Amino acid sequence: MISGWRAARLLQEGSLCVLLFLLPFSKASVEICFGLLLLGWTVDRLNPATRGATVWRSARLRPVLLAGCAFLAVCAASIAVSGFPALSARGLVFKWLEYLLFTVIVADVCSRPRIVTRALAFVAWSALGVVGYAFIQVTFVLKTKAYAFHPLWYYKRMMGPYENPIDLATYLMVVGFVLLAYALTRRGPARWRLGALVALIALCLAETRAVGAWLGAGAGFLVMAVLSPALRRAGLIALLVAAALGMAVLQREGRLGEVMARSDVGVRDRWAMWQAALGMIRDRPVLGHGLNTFMANYLAYWVGGERQPRYAHNCYLQVAAETGLVGLAAFLWLLGGLFAHLAAGIRRAAGTGQLLLLGLCAGLVAFAAQAGLDTNFYSLRQAALFWVLAGLAIGLSERVAETSSSA
Repeated sequence: MISGWRAARLLQEGSLCVLLFLLPFSKASVEICFGLLLLGWTVDRLNPATRGATVWRSARLRPVLLAGCAFLAVCAASIAVSGFPALSARGLVFKWLEYLLFTVIVADVCSRPRIVTRALAFVAWSALGVVGYAFIQVTFVLKTKAYAFHPLWYYKRMMGPYENPIDLATYLMVVGFVLLAYALTRRGPARWRLGALVALIALCLAETRAVGAWLGAGAGFLVMAVLSPALRRAGLIALLVAAALGMAVLQREGRLGEVMARSDVGVRDRWAMWQAALGMIRDRPVLGHGLNTFMANYLAYWVGGERQPRYAHNCYLQVAAETGLVGLAAFLWLLGGLFAHLAAGIRRAAGTGQLLLLGLCAGLVAFAAQAGLDTNFYSLRQAALFWVLAGLAIGLSERVAETSSSA
């Protein structure tokens, strides 16, 4: 008979694996699995035997924890100056607090033995499903007039289970790095199967033709080259090959000049949205217009493009517009603390742990880089992917640290 305390741990571990598998396909899975993770984690905190078994008591994580609390405090303070306080309060509780709790909870779960590799197996199966879905979608939808209403006919680019090609590209970009590192830790047929999956992911990423994700991937390759001397040459070669392939794809479609020019529709729209964001920051530079209110205020600062509420398509400008420069500083402190912690963990680790941490760090840096051009931190499934993998990386880093100290 499984005790209630043990059941709480199994609930957390199972919910994490289910989330990682279903996340690309279902928004509802994010909310449901968060509730289950929170329930199991809360029971753990009530259990006298496991109450103190949390990685967040570690001095190494104090800067990350402090930065996260500071950012949430600024978000809460911005409600006081918000023109839409109810909207801001919902954004605090159901967005940022939930995202950061994902990291806190998953870090504790993944500090336990064998959880990370088990979770990555579910990521691999999920990615295989996404790639298969995307190929089937392109093969049948664009060749069947009965599906002429499908968004794929508008984009003419691979979008898989997401609403647009950019969101698919973000997912592929992040899990591509994670699964590449996971493949390098395997042996024999498992390595070759994972390697083939990574190759398919790269092909699909190219077919999304999402330049922002390509640039993010470049940042990820640079991270691998900088943090791992053993992979430095391979990382730089991969970066050059990816850049050449990306330019070849754009040249083939006659878009190479467009993406570098203000005349491109995507560039023009982003420029208009960035100007609106800068206008908001200029008017309220300290605490901004209130958390979660960018779209509510957008039309008052509209300067061109589509005349409808929109995100800034630059997450850092949007954070500053909603929570001011104080909020942006706290958010950058949080990201900086996270990446500094992971970099220290990579330097401290060796073998399998180091490779997995390197892949996770590269994927998270790629995400953060692309966020300067897209809506990554404001899209539910994308944001959940980042903060869950951040928790997974932190948990693995702490486990590696414990193993190293006991060796």
